[in-house]
Amino acid sequence: MWNFRRTVTAMAAVVLAAAVAAPVKILAQAPSADEQAVLKAEKDRFAAMHNADIAALEKLLGAELSYTHTSAKVQDKAAFISDIKTGTIKYLAIDPTDMKVRIFGTTAIITGGASVHIILNGTDQTFRIRYTDVHVKRAGGWQIVAWEATRLPA
Repeated sequence: MWNFRRTVTAMAAVVLAAAVAAPVKILAQAPSADEQAVLKAEKDRFAAMHNADIAALEKLLGAELSYTHTSAKVQDKAAFISDIKTGTIKYLAIDPTDMKVRIFGTTAIITGGASVHIILNGTDQTFRIRYTDVHVKRAGGWQIVAWEATRLPA
């Protein structure tokens, strides 16, 4: 009888250890309305940059924008839009990947990656980036107020 108890106890310990160590399956949660709206604003901004749609950029970019390029050049909203308007930078393609959104009240942080193809001062460049940006919810929707990107090694 004593061996039986010891065996049952040992088996229970093994089952419990296996249950604790087993991967937990987390059900994917559908994005909230705010998460969907922020992702839409992000994709709309990329499209506006690609199409040099200044009117759309005026709506999607916050007045206090701080835009840090992969070169470490920092621009405010006016300078960023000016470079697109004048053709100093032409966005030929922006293909985002792995975008994740976190909402904190009226602030959203997006992290992601992208393949980017631009012409900068007449020089054709293609590269990949990782980025973080911050959006703020306002009466007109979500606006980006900060962007920082890091160029990945070729």
